[in-house]
Amino acid sequence: MTLKGVLELLDRHPEHRGNLDGCGSPGNESGVTIRQGARAAFLASLWCRQQGPILVITPRPEDARRLHDQLLTYVGEDQPIHLLPEPEVLPFERLAADANTGNQRLSALAALAAAGKSSGVTPDMQPLVVCSIGSALIYTLPPELMAGVYPTTGELSLWKTGDRVRLADLLTQWVDLGYRHEPVVEAPGSFSHRGGILDVYPTGADWPLRIELFDDEIDTIRYFDPVSQRSIRQTDRVHLVPAREQLPGLTNPQTIESLTGALDYAKCNDEVRDRMAEEMALLDSAPNPETYWFYNGLCNQAHLMEYIGANGLVVLERSGRVEAEAQELEERFDRMREAREDRGELPMNFPAPHMGWEEFSNRLSGVPQMQLQTWVSDDEDRIFQPSNQYYGKLDDAAADIRRHQESNHAVVAVTQHQRRVAEILEQEGIGVTQSDSVDTAPSPGQVTLLPGSLREGWTVELPKDGEDNGDATTLVLLTDSELFGTVKEQRYRRRRRVEHGPEVVLADLVPGTHVVHIDHGVAQFAGTTHIGEGDDEKEYLILEYAENDKLYVPTDHLDRVSAYVGAQDQQPSLTRLSTSEWTRVKQKVKAATREMAEELLRVNAARALAEGHEHSGDTVWQQELEDSFPFVETPDQATAIADVKQDMETPRPMDRLICGDVGYGKTEVALRAAFKSVSDGMQVGVLVPTTVLAQQHYATFSERLSPFPVKVEVLSRFRTAKEQQGVIEGLKDGSVDIVIGTHRLLQKDVHFKNLGLAVVDEEQRFGVSHKERLKRLRQQVDVLTLSATPIPRTLNMALAGIRDLSTMESAPEARLPVKTFVSEYSEDVIKEAILREMERGGQVFYLHNRVRTIHQAAGDILKLVPNARVMVGHGQMPESDLEDVMVNFANHEADVMVCTTIIESGLDMPNVNTLIVERADRFGLAQLYQLRGRVGRGEHRAYTYLLAPRGRRTTEAAEHRLQAILEASELGAGFRIAMRDLEIRGAGNILGANQSGHIQEVGLDLYTQLLNQAVKELEEASGKQATGEPLIADLPRVELPLNARIPEDYVDHLPTRLAVYQRLAKMTDRDDVPEIREELQDRFGPLPEEVENLLTLADLRAMAAAVGIESITRGSEAINLALRTPVGGARVPLQRALGPNVQVGNSQMQMPLRRLGDEWLSRLIRVLERFWVFQENLKALAGEIPAE
Repeated sequence: MTLKGVLELLDRHPEHRGNLDGCGSPGNESGVTIRQGARAAFLASLWCRQQGPILVITPRPEDARRLHDQLLTYVGEDQPIHLLPEPEVLPFERLAADANTGNQRLSALAALAAAGKSSGVTPDMQPLVVCSIGSALIYTLPPELMAGVYPTTGELSLWKTGDRVRLADLLTQWVDLGYRHEPVVEAPGSFSHRGGILDVYPTGADWPLRIELFDDEIDTIRYFDPVSQRSIRQTDRVHLVPAREQLPGLTNPQTIESLTGALDYAKCNDEVRDRMAEEMALLDSAPNPETYWFYNGLCNQAHLMEYIGANGLVVLERSGRVEAEAQELEERFDRMREAREDRGELPMNFPAPHMGWEEFSNRLSGVPQMQLQTWVSDDEDRIFQPSNQYYGKLDDAAADIRRHQESNHAVVAVTQHQRRVAEILEQEGIGVTQSDSVDTAPSPGQVTLLPGSLREGWTVELPKDGEDNGDATTLVLLTDSELFGTVKEQRYRRRRRVEHGPEVVLADLVPGTHVVHIDHGVAQFAGTTHIGEGDDEKEYLILEYAENDKLYVPTDHLDRVSAYVGAQDQQPSLTRLSTSEWTRVKQKVKAATREMAEELLRVNAARALAEGHEHSGDTVWQQELEDSFPFVETPDQATAIADVKQDMETPRPMDRLICGDVGYGKTEVALRAAFKSVSDGMQVGVLVPTTVLAQQHYATFSERLSPFPVKVEVLSRFRTAKEQQGVIEGLKDGSVDIVIGTHRLLQKDVHFKNLGLAVVDEEQRFGVSHKERLKRLRQQVDVLTLSATPIPRTLNMALAGIRDLSTMESAPEARLPVKTFVSEYSEDVIKEAILREMERGGQVFYLHNRVRTIHQAAGDILKLVPNARVMVGHGQMPESDLEDVMVNFANHEADVMVCTTIIESGLDMPNVNTLIVERADRFGLAQLYQLRGRVGRGEHRAYTYLLAPRGRRTTEAAEHRLQAILEASELGAGFRIAMRDLEIRGAGNILGANQSGHIQEVGLDLYTQLLNQAVKELEEASGKQATGEPLIADLPRVELPLNARIPEDYVDHLPTRLAVYQRLAKMTDRDDVPEIREELQDRFGPLPEEVENLLTLADLRAMAAAVGIESITRGSEAINLALRTPVGGARVPLQRALGPNVQVGNSQMQMPLRRLGDEWLSRLIRVLERFWVFQENLKALAGEIPAE
C-alpha cells in the first residue's frame, strides 16, 4: 500500500513546504519540530522532494526499525527505503552475527554509495536510509568499494552480455569481494562455477543470477529461483557489491601494518599474542566468521558521513537523545576495553570498531543536516494536530466523519479492521471508498479506508489561497490507535516465503548418511563408483549393510532408494542382506499402519453417526473479540480458524488437530472456538499437560475475554481444595463457562452441565487412561487438539482422508527474527547479554545441560551479575518443584533461569528474550532450532548466544551445525534436515510411541508409503474413492547398449547428480522429459551425448510402462519386449498394427536386429508409439460396445 496522495495533499501546505525547502541548505543546520505521530509523514514528504539521498539517525535500534516500517506504509514497499541495522556485536568480542543483519547492512550501504557516486540518478530513486546512532558510529567500507568499484582495477564490478571475461580473474574478484564458493547457490553472498556457467547471488538482490559463457564471452544473464534452481527471466547485466563488511584483502596493507605495529602486548601473555598473530595472518585467506567484527577497526577506517555528498541530507531525529545515547555507548565500550586490557585479553592501542561521539560530531558538521525534534507542546507543531481519540466508540467516530464530510474535509483511515469500519460507516449513511492505496490527492468530502498499520494519526488544516478551487480544506488521517485505542503492529520483511522441498531427497545425501532400499532395507551410503566399459559404463551407488556387506545399485534403479529420515538422536540399525529380516520388518510395519488406519476410520465412522451440537454462525461479540486480537492473523491461522468454525457449524462432532510451532497462534484459534461455543450456551474444557501451561492459558483467556460476560476458571494443584470444589460445583450448575485444567479435569468427580467443546493441548503428553477418556469424549462433543511440533507434509497428505488436520507454518507478523551469535565461551559476553536483557525488563534462559554442575553454573552467573535473581530448573527435580520454579519464573520472580533442555517443550514466555547456550557444539541442529524458538515470542528483539568451548577445536560437524543456524537460511539443506528431525518428533507425537518406533525402523519415507497403501486398501474395501498414492510405481527394466549417464565434469556435485538420477528413475510421464532437458541445459549448459541417452532411456521406460511392458532387453539377435499380461486374442490385429519389424508372441514381442540396422532405437520408439495407439483404439472400441 502507499499513501502518496496523502503526501501530495500535505505538500499544498505552504508552511510544510517551507520546512521542506529549508532543509539542509548550506550553513543552515535547520531544526523542525514535528509531533511524534507525524514524523514518518514529514520524512516521507521530504524524501519525495529531496534531490539526493537522505540518512535519518535515531537514538535507538527499535526507533529506527519502527520508523522504517512506518515510512514503507507511506511510500510503498517497493521503494528504496532501507534500514541500516546495528550488528549488535559487542566490541572486542569474537562474535559471529547472523547473515540476515549483514545482508541488510550491505544493501543499505550499497544504496547510499550508488546514490553518492551517481548524481544523475532521478530523485524518485534516491534512497532513504534509517539507522540508530549505534549503527552510524561503526567504521565501514569506503563508499567507492561499496558502490562496487574494484580497487585493483579501479573499475565498477559490472558485467554485461557481450563482455569478454577472464574466468580466473573474475572468480578471484568475487572472492576478494567476500563471496563464498558453494556447490549450489541458495543464499546471498555465494557463487558457484560449473563449466561455462556461473551462478552468483549478489548482496541485496531479490534473486540470484546465472551467467552463461560462450568461450570467454558472456552469452546470456538470467535471474533464477534458488529453490527450484530454474531460470526466471533474462537481464543484461550483473552488478556486484561487497558480500562482507570486512574485506582485509582489499584494505591498504600499509594501514594494517601501522595499526598492528602500534599494538602493545605488555599486559598480554604469549597465548593471547600467538592467537592474535595467527588470526591476523588468516584474516585475508581463511578467516573465521567470529573474528570479522573483532578486527573491524583494523580492516575499516571509512565512516558513514563519507557516503553523504553535497546533494545528500542527514536528519538527526531528536538530536539531544541521539547525543546522549552515543555518549552512553562510548562509556560502556570504554569500560569493556579497560576490563579486557586489565585482564590481558586485549593489547593496548587495539583499534576500536567504531568512532566516538566527538569524532562523529566533527564529521557530521561537514555534511548538510537538519534536526527533527518531536517533543511538542500544543503550539510548537503548527502543521500537524492530533486526531480525536474514540477508543472503540465507533458511533462517535462516524458522527465526526460525517461532519468532516459535510465540511469538505478529506478523511483517510488506515486500519486493520477495514471491513468492520466500512460496515459501520455505511450503516450511518456515510459513503466510503475502500482501496489498497491512495495514489492521488483525496477529493473534498472523500472518506477512504485502507488496510494497514500506522502508529498514530494526525489532522492538517490546509490554508485557503483566497479562491475556492475545489480542494479539501482539511486532511484527517485516522489509525487504529484513534479508532480502537490499540494498533496491531505490521512488520515489513523483504523476503519471499520459502517452501522448503516436500521431503528430504537424495540431493541432501552425503557419504555416511543412511538410505532405505525398498527391497533390501536400511544401509549406509558410501559414495558412488563406475562399473563397465564403453557403452556399458554406468554409475552405481555403494550401499553398506550390516556385517560389511555391500550392494551396488545402478543409478537407473534409484526409484527404489530413498533418504532415511528418522530421529537424529537415534542411529538406525543396518539390515542384514541375504536374510528375511527386512521382509519381516516391512510386514510388521505394514500391519501396524493398517491397524492404526482402521482405528482412525472406525472413530471417524462413529463420529459420522453421532449427533453433536450444531453451532450457529458468528455473533457481533465474536467479531469484536476477533478484532481485539493485537496482531495480524497469519494466512495459516486464518485458514485454521475458518476450518474450525466450519467443523463446529455442522451437527457431526468436530475432531480437528492443529499443528504449529509454539507462538504461531494456536491458542488464539482455541480461544475463538471456545468463545463461539460459549456464545451458543455451551461449556468449554481446556485440557493442558502442566500446571504452568494451565496458568498461562488462564491468564490469556481471562485477559482476552474480560470485556464479555464469560466466567473463566482454572483447575490445578495451585488451587486449594475448597477453590477446586467451587470450580467443580460451577461446572455442574453451569455457572462456569470455560475451565482450564490439567488431567485433574478428567477425574470422575468433574461433571459438566452442558459441555460443547474440549480443547486438548499436547495430547501426546497424557497417559493411556487419560487418552481412553478423551477417545470416548470424541464421539460426543467437539474436540480440538493442539500440537506444538510440525508434522511432515507427506504424512499430512497420507492422513488427509482419515484425520482432520490444519497446519500452521507461517510465523506471526509481529515476530522479529531471533538475532543469533556464535562465540567462544566468554564471561564478558554472558555478563553483557544478561545485563542488556535486564535493562529492558526482560528475562534470560541460560542453558547448562549437566544436572551435576548446574548449581555451580548458577553460582558463576551470580558472581558475574550480582544483582541478578537466578533460579535453577531441571528434569530431575520432583515435578511439583519444577512446576513451582516455572510458575515463579513466568511471574518474573527471577531474571535468569539456569536450566537443562526442559525448556524445549511448549512454554510460552514472551518476556524471555535472551537465550545463552553453553557447549552449543554438543547439540543437534534440530535441537538448536527448537531451543532458539523459545525466545522472541513477544514483540522485542530476541538474542541467542551459542557458546563453544574457549580455545578448543570443535568438530567439523559441530562447526557446520553452528554455521547453518547462523545463516538461518530456510533454503539450506541444514534447515531442511533440521525441519525433518522436528517433524519426526511431530509424527511420533501424533501417531503415538508405538508408531514412532516403526518410523525409526523403516524411515519416514517408506513408512508414509506403507500408510498410504493401507489407507488406499481400506478405502477401496469400503467402496470409497481411494485418495492415497500407489506405494511405488513398478517401472519396466530397460537394458540397452547406450552410454547413458551423467558425466562428473557435467554435474560435479554428487548430491545434485543423484537427485537428477532419482528424478529420471521415478519418472512415469513422457511429458516430463522436455522439462528435465530444459532444466539441465539451464543449470549446467548444453547436454552431452551420454545425458541425452539417459533422457531417451527415461522416455522409453515411461512409454513402456504406459503400454504394460515389463522389460526391454537387447540380446545378441533381437530386442526382447516382455509383456505384463498376455495379448490373447488380440495377437493378430496387434501384429498387423505393429508391422513386419516385430514378431508378436503371447507374452513377449521380438524385434530382430538384422531388420533394424543402425536405426534400431528410433524404430523401437516408433513400435512403442504404435502399441500405445493400438491400446487406445481398443479402449475406445470397448467403450462403444454396450454390455449385455
